[in-house]
Amino acid sequence: MPTVQIADDKKYGKAIGLLLEMGGIFRTKPTRQLVIGPAQLQVLRVAGLVPKTNGARKRGQKND
Repeated sequence: MPTVQIADDKKYGKAIGLLLEMGGIFRTKPTRQLVIGPAQLQVLRVAGLVPKTNGARKRGQKND
């Protein structure tokens, strides 16, 4: 499951609101991180809340 970090407070709040409206399962972590499914990631990208590239990475992967 991808982990997405959203720096902006307003975008983070909108993302959580959108995920709640959609239903399904997601998890929040400290520092504004969301653990979401691939379909949810696509919806957040379409809504403009997550960048098209480098906005998500699979769990356990580190940034180089």
